[in-house]
Amino acid sequence: PRKRLDVGTWGVMGIGMGQAIAATVETGHPVLAVEGDSAFGFSGMEVETICRYNLPICVVVFNNGGIYRGTDVNPTGGADVAPTVFVKDARYDKMMEAFGGVGFLATSPDDLRRAVNEAMDSGKPSLVNAVIDEKAGTESGRIGNLNPQSVVSKK
Repeated sequence: PRKRLDVGTWGVMGIGMGQAIAATVETGHPVLAVEGDSAFGFSGMEVETICRYNLPICVVVFNNGGIYRGTDVNPTGGADVAPTVFVKDARYDKMMEAFGGVGFLATSPDDLRRAVNEAMDSGKPSLVNAVIDEKAGTESGRIGNLNPQSVVSKK
């Protein structure tokens, strides 16, 4: 109990890095932060803070190349990629390395397991760039069923 922070009911993106920093500073314990590449884009430069203070945080970025998926088509029909599509094969792990942390590239479940275990065991600032299929899954914003329900019956 009381060991997990999440974005809450509405799925607010971009708060995970701040939560991870606060959690490790407050508790002194290693922290595992799990984010999508879109959420990481909101506050990813906090890897500098993590490295500056040598915090034992492992950030896992699930990288599907886009805000929803990396396969969206430009709605105008133009040649440019859709604004929701990110740079293909982005190496978020290199960002962590640029500030002195440890970066891992994971392209399979076994790679991911190994990288997270190594990162958490090291106690060093780490980032695992977990590349996932851009076509897999569905957009996760439809979470109305997770909204709090009143315990008082409606009349």
